[in-house]
Amino acid sequence: MTGKIVYGMISPHPPLLIPQIGGARIKDVEKTKRALENAAKSLVSFDPDTVIIITPHGEISRTTVHIYASQVLEGDFSMFGLPKVKISCKGDSELANKIAADCRHENIFATAIPESFLDHGITVPLHFLISAGFKKKILPVTISLVSLRELFEFGRFLAGCAGSSGKKIAIVASADMSHRLTAEAPSGYSPKGRVFDEKLVALVKEGNVKGVIEFDPILAEEAGQDALWSIAMLLGALDGKNFKPEVLSYEGPFGVGYMVAKYEGAL
Repeated sequence: MTGKIVYGMISPHPPLLIPQIGGARIKDVEKTKRALENAAKSLVSFDPDTVIIITPHGEISRTTVHIYASQVLEGDFSMFGLPKVKISCKGDSELANKIAADCRHENIFATAIPESFLDHGITVPLHFLISAGFKKKILPVTISLVSLRELFEFGRFLAGCAGSSGKKIAIVASADMSHRLTAEAPSGYSPKGRVFDEKLVALVKEGNVKGVIEFDPILAEEAGQDALWSIAMLLGALDGKNFKPEVLSYEGPFGVGYMVAKYEGAL
């Protein structure tokens, strides 16, 4: 049986979306919350065997993409004062090792690692998937600080691995936008933050892959973002397929931009 990519999603990862963390502040990101519930419900409706979640956190390398090969994956929110709030799921070690073997064969910059801890770049979108009824496997994949073009090409390679795996696979790009939208933002204020966010939202809406891959690196650096790397990988995985992008929401009430988007319509 031939596998394929069946769904794509861009998800922000603010821990305050977790009820025990956000509390009353969740009302200030209600648009993001509703959009994530919508996108997660859509993903589950495609009944993927595995969800690949691309994270800009976790075990990041400047030169290598890491693929988590553990069979059991667990995370918590101890970094945010709630160590007892835990999340766990099944990993797809079979697919992880297959991708890693294919990478070795083709001399591609990715390797499987025995990592089992899930960072918040994974646990936040995973929270919404589980709430929507997802019960199957996930495969965490980290970004690498190589060029956006190289990450795009790695995404294309991932799609090829999906095809030969015989599995239906959904891909989630975990991505926060600028961290410099306001004076209270985590990385301080820059007027370029809003410029970056508006430009990237427009490119995603338009389905302008070239614009994302060739995004101005100076503007991206000034914006203090962690979105382009994972989105480039997602777009590579969707390249050449009949997917329609839809931006469901954008907001930045706490100085960090949050965009939720989904890609449906695979043939």
